[in-house]
Amino acid sequence: MELMSDPVMVATGHTYDRSCIAKWLAQGNRTCPVTGMRLRHLELVPNHALRNAIQEWATAHGISLPNHYDTSNQPTFKLDDHHPKNILQGHEEIVWAVEVYGSRLFSASADKTIRVWDIDSRRCEHVLEDHTRPVLSLAISGTRLYSGSYDFTIKVWDLTTLTRVKTLTGHTDAVRALCVSEGRLFSGSYDGTVRVWDEGSLQCLEVLKGHTGPVRTLVHAAGCMFSGSYDKTVRAWDVSTLECRASLTGHTGAVRALVASPDFVFSGSDDTTIRVWDARSMKCVRTLEGHEDNVRVLAVGASHMFSGSWDKTIRVWDLATLECVKVLEGHTEAVLALAVGEGVPTPSSRVLVSGSYDTTVRFWDLSTFRCVRKCDGHFDAVRVLAAAGGHVFSGSYDGTIGVWA
Repeated sequence: MELMSDPVMVATGHTYDRSCIAKWLAQGNRTCPVTGMRLRHLELVPNHALRNAIQEWATAHGISLPNHYDTSNQPTFKLDDHHPKNILQGHEEIVWAVEVYGSRLFSASADKTIRVWDIDSRRCEHVLEDHTRPVLSLAISGTRLYSGSYDFTIKVWDLTTLTRVKTLTGHTDAVRALCVSEGRLFSGSYDGTVRVWDEGSLQCLEVLKGHTGPVRTLVHAAGCMFSGSYDKTVRAWDVSTLECRASLTGHTGAVRALVASPDFVFSGSDDTTIRVWDARSMKCVRTLEGHEDNVRVLAVGASHMFSGSWDKTIRVWDLATLECVKVLEGHTEAVLALAVGEGVPTPSSRVLVSGSYDTTVRFWDLSTFRCVRKCDGHFDAVRVLAAAGGHVFSGSYDGTIGVWA
């Protein structure tokens, strides 16, 4: 076994001899050799403590080590060398949410920040720093941005000045979902409650109780706010009276996703099914089966509903017949994100966009349901997607944002 002459640390905190890890990276590898984890950056940081210990041991045993390691012939690794310009860097942890407002993109991250990006220049204009734990959810209403966090709070930001207006407190666990309807902000939390805030006064109007598990997702339809929970139920709350109009039961696993069409509310669950609820009568009109693993994400378009699953597939359901008309295959890992977009890549295009644990973003033509584009660039799972203004934005576990046009 040879002594390290110049020990350096990679992004995972593991130490290697500089010459060995430099060779590894020069071969195109972007993972830690020991853990196999993808490296968030390629900087090599000298491990002075270990080098001093090696030097002391070598001196005691009469072994000579070079005082300075010659790095002149070693390649210099920079993130810009390995990320195309459509991959926006800045966040240091997972991107949990993305929202578009005019010419700006807002991204929320586990690094406790919200970054503000100019879409045209693809530069970070501002960093909103006030949360003390990961930021999990975003919602935009009028000229305000709302952000929910693991610090149990909701921050209210002015979209014109990019300054904090107020901090909303009351939840006793992470704020995982935000949704605005009729001048009221609804916040769903892992504490099992939904809080309702008046957008004018920013005061809490009501605490909606009833769920016995974390609230994971919210969607508005037909005058009600629907909340999906890990307690396997969906609850419907009247937006005006704030009364619970129904508790929708039937799932045998956690409800992780909700979307709505003009007539129906769809709930996706860990039980592998999607339940279809009449948005007005609150009755279950169909249980959609076919997925072989957890249903993680749902999206709805003009004539179809789309479901993404841990089984690596996307199913396409006709809104008129509620039948599965296509199974989209191509991803090699779980499908985590879906978005319906128009004008990408041409003004007349209508596409479904999917993001996966396999690190890729795929575009599916909605007229043929064929995969017309596969996008690489992220080094880790694609967790969230947003489509607006002829662009698609992807947020990844690697902390980067993809911009696809």
